[in-house]
Amino acid sequence: MTQTTQSYPLKLPQQGELRQQLDYLKELTLQAGQQLLERLWSEKWLETLGASTKKAYKVIGEHQVQMTHQGQQLFLPSRIRRCIAEQVGRILRSQAVRHNCYSDVLRIVQTTGVEGKLDRLVKIIALTLVNFEGKYYRRALIRQTLRTFRRYYHKLGLDLEILTRIPYTQMVKPSIWSFILPYAPDDGQAIQLDSDKDIIAVRLKLPQRIYPLNRHDWHWVSFSLTLPSKIYQRVHAPTSTLHLPTLRYITLKGGLSLPFLEFAWSIKSDERPLLRAKRVMATDLGVINLTTSVICEAGSQISHPIFWSPDKQLLHRIEQLYHHIACLQKKLGLYPEHWIGQGKRGQERERLYRKLNRFRELILHLASNYLLETALLWQCQTLALEDLRTYEPPKNKRKLSRKLSSWLRGSLYEVLLYKAKQFGIRIKRVTARWTSSYCPRCGTKGQKIRDPHSLTVDPLGRFFSCPHCHYTADRDYIASVNIYRMYQEQQHKRFHLTLARPVSYMGAGIPRNRPRGASVQLSLNG
Repeated sequence: MTQTTQSYPLKLPQQGELRQQLDYLKELTLQAGQQLLERLWSEKWLETLGASTKKAYKVIGEHQVQMTHQGQQLFLPSRIRRCIAEQVGRILRSQAVRHNCYSDVLRIVQTTGVEGKLDRLVKIIALTLVNFEGKYYRRALIRQTLRTFRRYYHKLGLDLEILTRIPYTQMVKPSIWSFILPYAPDDGQAIQLDSDKDIIAVRLKLPQRIYPLNRHDWHWVSFSLTLPSKIYQRVHAPTSTLHLPTLRYITLKGGLSLPFLEFAWSIKSDERPLLRAKRVMATDLGVINLTTSVICEAGSQISHPIFWSPDKQLLHRIEQLYHHIACLQKKLGLYPEHWIGQGKRGQERERLYRKLNRFRELILHLASNYLLETALLWQCQTLALEDLRTYEPPKNKRKLSRKLSSWLRGSLYEVLLYKAKQFGIRIKRVTARWTSSYCPRCGTKGQKIRDPHSLTVDPLGRFFSCPHCHYTADRDYIASVNIYRMYQEQQHKRFHLTLARPVSYMGAGIPRNRPRGASVQLSLNG
């Protein structure tokens, strides 16, 4: 039995009275949540919520949610208080992860210090935590933690030994910036739903004033929402279960913030596609070819190289966005912040960054869907993906570094892991170092060439040439074959490419005398 969860936001009606009451609820719950977060902000609550597997509102308790205004106690329905406690508890649980990262990084910087280039320190700390302690944190989180240390170290002159005595809760003060009200703890006292085909009748309990003093200041408001046909088919499928929604404000392209109800439903499936246990799809991630895959089974390559890249028009639009952002950044640096027009330029830059993030998410989901569809088509039980968590792009290669970060390679693994569960496909990370530099036929380190015909050596060449056996092929294809070899070697606890045994394999492309999908034996036996 497998279960997956999907969601879809529906925009609420923009009636004058309804919108005003929703704004009241937004301001009320934001203030109540901020007050609760400040009261619970302690090492004790971080450890309690980080170690508990219960719902956050059950650990905190609705009685903790209390709000006063000008000395008067405000009235909040019990289920609204539960929703606020759930949201604050989720924030504290995320801060528990940051707290653990803070402690681990502080222990390492006592030896390395906080001086020097920030990127170099981040790399050293990330590699130390992964190799010696088996802990992995996002590099953005490690970088943010180091900046906190530097701020206290340089501006306040605090020594690292003094920082170890200061609790994490005194160094960081979180705030609630966006409005999110999950109705997960509700049982009909704050929201009621009645579904009739593609129409959902909604009743919300909303305040009639921004500071309600008693229960008479809360009233039920009714409206209806229409589900799109595709979403209706998914929600009303026999194996789907609709969950209570989440009320949130979403900022649109033009900067307008509107209220949405985000509905979620879970899909249970007893049937799984027929997969072959020994069939592996080895995938290399690149810049020109975003994914390069080969299908292998029991030492035999049974597919031609499978290349995939986003649409060129989409990549061109991303490059245009980077160019526009660079132009705005240059103008923002020429004039002081208080000059006329600087505020509009800053807002335009934020809008372009939001648009860029949407394109990145689009590429992320397109790539993950394509990989899973290919794995299901070939009945692969395992998808071997190169591990790029500790990969650093070359120095003085700004454009290449930008492209490498744009593909969201760490997020691709997480999305694949999430989507593959419903099909029973396993996602395995494989050490990626030197996979495109060694010949899979003889194991010799090769050269990068510009063209397979002229064999001109080029550090930026897209092809590989072996000086020993003179084999030539696309570097991404060679990397995907070596990833399969590394996957086989890691089953025996061997983690370096030079320890892998040589193999023979088909070239980049489909030979004319061999039908598509024909089997080629790989010499993986000793």
